Parts: sequence; structure tokens; C-alpha cells
Amino acid sequence: MNIIDNLGIINQQIKELEATARKLKAELIARGVGEYQGVNFMAEVQHYDRATISPDLVRELADEAFVSSVTQVKAVDAVVVKRVGL
Repeated sequence: MNIIDNLGIINQQIKELEATARKLKAELIARGVGEYQGVNFMAEVQHYDRATISPDLVRELADEAFVSSVTQVKAVDAVVVKRVGL
């Protein structure tokens, strides 16, 4: 098996594990705020407000010069893996 196929398999496993983690977290959140003890780990469900800036609202409410002045552009290297033959 080559590096590309290995990476594809790992990416798929990560997606499956993240989906499982989301389901487990949803079950814990449904139990409510508090600490929950397992055998090897403990989990704490928290509830708090988080302030975020909406890019869509900034573009709507501010002029283009302001948006440009607070926008950072960074070069990014990425690897995109796609399944073949499906």
C-alpha cells in the first residue's frame, strides 16, 4: 500500500472517529452540566457564552476599505485526498 492510500485510510478513520465523538458528546450534553466519571477518564459538561464575529455581518455593515484593513491573507499548503473509482 502506498502513502496516498495510507493517508486516505487514516483520513476515513478520523472522520468515523470524529462522528462517534460527536455522538458521545451529544449524549453527555443531553445529561446536562456537570462532571461525569468513567473508569479511566472524567468528562465535564460546561455551558457558557462565546462571542464571535460574523464575517457576513462585517461585510454587510462595514465598507470594503475597513474589511480589507482587517483581513489577513496567508499562504496555505494543503493535501486533499479523494477516493478514486466511486
